[in-house]
Amino acid sequence: MGRKPGVQNIPKDAAQKQVLELLAQGSTVVDAMKAVGRNDVTFRQWSMADPDFKDKADKARLSGKGVKSDLANLKDISFEDFSEQFLDTKLFDHHKTWVDLLEGRQPRFIHPSMTYEQAATNRILINVPPEHAKSTVLTINYVTYRLAIDPNIRIIIVSKTQGMARKFLSAIKTRLSHPNWTKLQVSFGPNGGYKADSPTWSADMIYLGAGRDSGEKDPTVQALGFGSQIYGARADLIILDDVVMNANAHEWEKQIEWLQKEVITRLGRHGKLLIVGTRVAPIDLYKMIRDGDQWTGGKSPFTYMAMPSVLEFDEDPKNWKTLWPWTDRAEGDKDEPNEQGLYPKWDGPSLFTRRSEVAPSVWAMVYQQEDVQSDSIFSPTIVAGCVNGMRKRGPLKKDTPGHPKNIDSTYTIIGFDPAVSGRSAFVAVSYNRADGRIYVLDCVNMVDPTPQKENALIKEWVERFKPQEFRVEINAHQKYYAMDTELRDYLASYGCQLNSHFTGKNKWDVGFGVASMASLFGSAREGRFQDNNLIEFPSNEGSEGLKSLIQQLIIWKPDTKNPTDCVMALWFAVIRCRELMQTSSRVGQYQNNRWATRAQKASRGSLNLDEAFAEQWQETYG
Repeated sequence: MGRKPGVQNIPKDAAQKQVLELLAQGSTVVDAMKAVGRNDVTFRQWSMADPDFKDKADKARLSGKGVKSDLANLKDISFEDFSEQFLDTKLFDHHKTWVDLLEGRQPRFIHPSMTYEQAATNRILINVPPEHAKSTVLTINYVTYRLAIDPNIRIIIVSKTQGMARKFLSAIKTRLSHPNWTKLQVSFGPNGGYKADSPTWSADMIYLGAGRDSGEKDPTVQALGFGSQIYGARADLIILDDVVMNANAHEWEKQIEWLQKEVITRLGRHGKLLIVGTRVAPIDLYKMIRDGDQWTGGKSPFTYMAMPSVLEFDEDPKNWKTLWPWTDRAEGDKDEPNEQGLYPKWDGPSLFTRRSEVAPSVWAMVYQQEDVQSDSIFSPTIVAGCVNGMRKRGPLKKDTPGHPKNIDSTYTIIGFDPAVSGRSAFVAVSYNRADGRIYVLDCVNMVDPTPQKENALIKEWVERFKPQEFRVEINAHQKYYAMDTELRDYLASYGCQLNSHFTGKNKWDVGFGVASMASLFGSAREGRFQDNNLIEFPSNEGSEGLKSLIQQLIIWKPDTKNPTDCVMALWFAVIRCRELMQTSSRVGQYQNNRWATRAQKASRGSLNLDEAFAEQWQETYG
């Protein structure tokens, strides 16, 4: 029965041995069975009746397709191995971290510049920069992997529009049916292939056929647009991929309600919800999901991971440490592989170019995944208005375009925020008494600081800027600088005094702390800067330090976990500038008299009552 007529009758044992040999040589099941006078129905009968034959046949089929022999137990294969063996796609560190989070493991790759907030293992929110393969790895390849190892799974894919969700589903269907992925289809799929075996293979959903034995009525994979109703559908995994865009970012309240009513309610107790995307607005769904006020328990249930495109900056972009510097696929004929056969992706020079093409606030939010406040203390519009592109970094110079006309009465201060780990920051500013404005001269954000590197820069800047004052923070270990006699003597030899600053809780005090600098930046009306700033920044061209300072100002808030070293160094210098402003100002010393002559105004004086009373007390009581 099942034997082809006209073919020599081969005994079952010999036929099975020959079939295994043919499968190991790369033959299909149909061709191998035809060679021994049988058909594929007989092959399925042998497999069901003899587990040992089935195991040998599975291994032979894998061997015939060039699959590693140690991957014989395919149901236990990891996504990393599956991706390389069957999808020809190498996973990089940030990809592996996403999969760790999705599969409930501790992420293997966490850099200090990343934001990781641990909560429920089955609710994951990931923010990553654009063009870092989030859709390819998670929405397409990972879903394909889950379908291959478990045809009973139910997955819903949601994107900004149903058209985009259909594209993701189309890419999954291609991997399950196109000849380019024959190895995957032969190793995991039913006889005849996934498409032929599927009762539904449409643009919006697919139902897998024979491999599905759970009896579930819901689609294996369903593609939906953001905000769509999910009638009756149940899911084991729901992926929301890039659902937020500029056009709908302001609708976050409606989106959270939809998430809580339509999405989370479709998941079972162990069902997983993955939301992955790129920040597009200061207030959007991604930000508000992390807000505890949106959840009954007062705390967001989502485990959160934010990955910046640049992990560590340096003055030379070639030395930047980036999230995805190399990939296994060339993007053009110009790309040359390195010694490991990898091609440049988003390395330092590439991201340096991209940063120059976008505004600082866009860079901070979209590429660095940082929280930029729509009502921030130092708004992007105002900070940008304080930048004078005509003035290059360095000391103020007479008769130079972009520089103040009168610089005969300037007072230069260097603010220094030292660090044992992380980064030290230096900011040089000049207060010009002639026009009452503060001019930022330069900023350095030192990577891997050491006392030797810091002292070298101090001496370089003292000789370059010729400051009257050097202000340094003296919290904890930083007191070393305040007690450094050699440094103090060196500064004194250049006419520069060393003053220390102790930073306590007043750092966050709105009246005295960093936020009080906002009044120096001027104001904006109807989105337009009013050119009423008292502080001015030079062009940041060629200066990573100045770019860091601008970015840190834009994202600064009192409880920020982001770097603030450049802002703090600026603040130390500005504190002294304000003291000078108050000293040079006559506001409040005299009553306004519109009829006073010039001679009378020149002869006026003021008396400090506190000082006069102290002198009188001293004279009277000794």
